[in-house]
Amino acid sequence: MRVFQPFVGFVGIVVVAPAVVSLCTSYAAPQTEQSSLPDNLEPKTGRTFFVSSSSGDDRNDGLSPQSPWRSLAKVNTAPLRPGDRVLFKRGDVWRGQLIPQSGQDGAPITYGAYGEGNKPLLLGSVSRNDPRDWQHEGSNIWATVKAEALSLDVGNIIFDDGRSVGVKKWSAADLKRQGDYWYDAQNWQVKMYSERNPAELHRSMALRRHIIDQSGKNHIVYEDLALRYGAAHGIGGGNTHHIVIRNCDLSYIGGGHQFTTADGRPVRFGNAIEFWSNAHDNLVEGCRIWEVYDAALTNQGSGVNEQRNITYRHNVIWNCEYSFEYWNRGEKSVTQNIRFEHNTCVNAGFGWGHAQRPDPNGRHLMFYFNSAQTSEFYVRNNIFCNATDSCLRMENDWTDGLVMERNCWYQPSGVLMLFLKTPFMPDQFGDY
Repeated sequence: MRVFQPFVGFVGIVVVAPAVVSLCTSYAAPQTEQSSLPDNLEPKTGRTFFVSSSSGDDRNDGLSPQSPWRSLAKVNTAPLRPGDRVLFKRGDVWRGQLIPQSGQDGAPITYGAYGEGNKPLLLGSVSRNDPRDWQHEGSNIWATVKAEALSLDVGNIIFDDGRSVGVKKWSAADLKRQGDYWYDAQNWQVKMYSERNPAELHRSMALRRHIIDQSGKNHIVYEDLALRYGAAHGIGGGNTHHIVIRNCDLSYIGGGHQFTTADGRPVRFGNAIEFWSNAHDNLVEGCRIWEVYDAALTNQGSGVNEQRNITYRHNVIWNCEYSFEYWNRGEKSVTQNIRFEHNTCVNAGFGWGHAQRPDPNGRHLMFYFNSAQTSEFYVRNNIFCNATDSCLRMENDWTDGLVMERNCWYQPSGVLMLFLKTPFMPDQFGDY
């Protein structure tokens, strides 16, 4: 077993989101020992297309800020070529799903931003802010008007840009408190307990789909984008490679119904950024991620698959159920050269979904059962501060392939590490 070395000493942190952000900007991290990614991920010059939801028109050529496209549908179907860039106008907002296109070696397709102001915002939700969107069914029960836009499961409901959230229930009979809601899949409706018309509360309903679905795609760069209110994953999909996600913000992700177990327990999505099965040569850096139902960052898989050369570095994560989750099931599967380095992770399990999960389980490092042949798995130079359950949970012993060193751990009370089924308190770190 590798010896796990602590970071000796404590770095002072104020565990509120604004302080976390300023910590990220002032944290001077040392260089990693080597890059796990090739140099040809950086984009080479191609055409540049501009997109604006406020001033665009899909009949435009999109080739200048004066003639931008308007919609995600146009972007998804455009005949892009390797090396092209698609730039979204800062301050603008889109609802829907982005389906990226693949570039090629040395010429990725880039999805980024132009102009000034806030990052372009991609919402995986529908709005129901008009009183006419709701009909009163008696007592304090309100229902949305049936619409195809709600043909997908509604995984979370956001009030006033996150000041509060709805609480998902699994039957109409369970609607008993303000904000309780149930998704009626047969009638494409949401039913909610509310003392008045819910449109007065201003909300978005997050739908069960990835905001960016990159399944089977490769050689893509995303940078300077904001993703919010998606009920599956923020960026998800299997069989990906040569993906760069840089300087993006992801928040209020997950909660959609994924499946129900044999004993009747509902399992819900989702993760901010997930690389599912057969993923390699991917990079996530400089992102801010908060309020995620499951994991901020994860690579995982089942069956026979390979996950190689995936790096997560210089990200700031807070109020997610897990900061980093990993598992790969299948003795013939391979996991190699995974690097989680120089990340700042605060308040695991303090997010919107924790109280309504069937399995509240806040951890910074959630290492579920892993049977893959695992090597060169590095967790180094990170800060892990404060978790509802523990900073680490390790379900089985695969530490021959795992290197954990120079991390700063802080848990003000309770369990610091859960190794297999043995808990270690902060004063037992040496024993751990």
